[in-house]
Order: sequence, then C-alpha cells, then structure tokens
Amino acid sequence: MKSANLFLTLTVVSVFMMSSCRKDLATDTNPQQNAQTLNAQIKDGQKTITLGVGYEKAGSQDDATVYSHPDWVNRNFSTEVDFLALSWTFQGVPGTGRQFFKFNGLSTIPSGTTIISATLTLTGVSTSVAAPQGNSYYPGSPYNSFGTNPAWVKRVTGTWTGNTITWNNQPSTTTTNAVTVPASTSQWNYSVTLNVTALVQDIINSGQNNGFSLQLQTEAYYRSLIFTGPRNADVSNRPKLVITYEI
Repeated sequence: MKSANLFLTLTVVSVFMMSSCRKDLATDTNPQQNAQTLNAQIKDGQKTITLGVGYEKAGSQDDATVYSHPDWVNRNFSTEVDFLALSWTFQGVPGTGRQFFKFNGLSTIPSGTTIISATLTLTGVSTSVAAPQGNSYYPGSPYNSFGTNPAWVKRVTGTWTGNTITWNNQPSTTTTNAVTVPASTSQWNYSVTLNVTALVQDIINSGQNNGFSLQLQTEAYYRSLIFTGPRNADVSNRPKLVITYEI
C-alpha cells in the first residue's frame, strides 16, 4: 500500500511539473526567451530536426534588424514582425537594414557531427508595415531601374543577443559558403527554400552558434526583400530550418 501511494504521489508531481513548465510557442509573445524540446525524427543512423518558433515546440530563436539610418544606429529592433534586407530612404535620409537571426536548437548538435543536409525556408509576406513598398524587384515594379535585389545569407562569426544588437555593435560575418537569396519575382508572397548545408556545417565545426545574417548583395537604394519573421501569426509561415545529420 505504501509503495502504491508513493507511486501515485510521484506521478501527480511529475504531471504537475510538466504542465507547469510547458509554454506554447504558437501564442508566445517573446519567442527569444523560450527554448523548447526539438521536433526530431531518427531513422537509419540519421537524425532530422526542425527548428523554428512554433514547430511543435521546436526551439527558441534570437532575431533582430539593424539599421544604418543615423537616427537608428544605436536602436534595437528585436520585436519586428518581418525579416527584411533593404536599402531605402526614410524621409529623404538613406538607410540600410540587415537581419540577424539564430536558431538556438543548433547548439544541441555536437561539434564534429556530419551534416547531411540543411534547408532554410523563408516565406513571403502579403503586406508589411516596415516595408510597405514590398519587394522592390518584379515585373512592372517602379524600382526596377535601381537594380535587382538578391541577398546573402551569411554565417555570423561574432557574438550578439537579440535584445541588445544595433547597427553600431553588430557582429562580424563571413562570406565563406554564403548562400544567395535570388532576386524577387513578385511584390508580395515571394518565398525561398535555401540549401544551407555548408553554412550549418561551418557552425557545427566552429563550436559557436552565432546564427545567420540576411543582407542585400548590393546595399544601395531602392532595393528591398521581405519575409515573415518568428512573430507571424501563422506558425507555418515562420522561418524554418530542417537539418539531417549523422548520429
């Protein structure tokens, strides 16, 4: 009887702890601060994990935009809804925006692990407060004469945090294995799926997960490229990183 009571007590405590600690990222207003268990599958000596806020509790993420506009070089933009890379004028003053983002779940992969594949999905937006003009390059765009808008996804080599990064203290990046984001083909709803296997392998080999940057290849106005961020109301549209590696 005592053993049965002890088992019942431990079961109740365990359930209480699990329910008390659980946080639903689909409605979480501060995704940067909540690391969750990973959405993982294991088969034939390989493990596949899906990282991105809201993907079945698939890990936390740090992100922020930085701007070169003189009024914003020391301002932190870590609560933006969209991911963007742009060079524009703001009330006649030029400014460039770069996106920094980090999937914290990458730190669960041991250093020296062989990455088989890594795919980054960025989903387009149908409207944007931060960039109401939408993507700058597409058939019939009034901004085509200023040039195309391809971007880079680069590996970040310096440390940073989402709630303190600014243009003036942004970390260093490297062009090694940088991945091209093709120029947009529509003003809205332009999505991309990118092969970032080499970039993720470089992160694992370095032992330092400082994430990625998204920035235009040519930072000259008028150019803009926009995707949904981790605060988008639709979980399926948030940035997603799917990684398969050897175990």
